[in-house]
Amino acid sequence: MRQFMMALALVTACSVGSVAAQSAPVAKPKAAAKAAAKSTVPTHSTTGTVKSIDSSSLVISKPGKGGDMTFAVNGSTMKDGTVGVGSNVTVRYQTEGKSMVATAISEKPAKQMASGKSMSKPAGKK
Repeated sequence: MRQFMMALALVTACSVGSVAAQSAPVAKPKAAAKAAAKSTVPTHSTTGTVKSIDSSSLVISKPGKGGDMTFAVNGSTMKDGTVGVGSNVTVRYQTEGKSMVATAISEKPAKQMASGKSMSKPAGKK
């Protein structure tokens, strides 16, 4: 009986030590801490027509009274589609100080015809 109690005490001690080790906070690397801090920055979105684009900036014109908006573009800016002058785009961006930094630029598909109908006849009908 004495050996059983000793074995039970040993198993209990090992279990408590294992649980304590798992619940201890883990130090985050600096890069992960920066990413977590950056993700708390609100992201905004807008649409417009590309006026100019190069490796460091994007200028879009907004219809109506919106005027032009200029965004900083960097190596981490994601681009979806063929973005060029004249493209209709959606820009996701974050405000850093007084500048707007584009996080993603997506080309919007060309609008379909106003009626929304296809010019070709449906298959099987004459």
